Amino acid sequence: MDKAVQDSLLEAINIIVSDSIKKTKYTSSSIGKVKSVALPDCVVSLVNNDVTCVLPEHLHDWIQKGDIVIIQDLYNDNTKKAVVGKVGSPTTAFVMSNEAIGKNVSGVVVTENIGTGEINDDIILELE
Repeated sequence: MDKAVQDSLLEAINIIVSDSIKKTKYTSSSIGKVKSVALPDCVVSLVNNDVTCVLPEHLHDWIQKGDIVIIQDLYNDNTKKAVVGKVGSPTTAFVMSNEAIGKNVSGVVVTENIGTGEINDDIILELE
């Protein structure tokens, strides 16, 4: 086969593959540290920069400043990022476990006085 024809075929294949890769839909995830929370968003510090992320409603009471979180780039184009989970926390949490199913079902890290907005991380649990 002629070298020019081979080069043309390789170039055509490269164009087709490159175009297909650009159209592939997937998400990417990264790990960061929560810098601040202003519901429904939070700012997360990544290695290179700080990003604003949507904080899903079920995580509003669970995510706080200093937590290590998993962030997902929803469209893989840096236009919309969301916190999808918590990996760790700098503080101790009160976690409720369901022994029947063998896993944690809920918990709190801090409590807030609704009247004053004061946050208190000294949780006193009294059982009767």
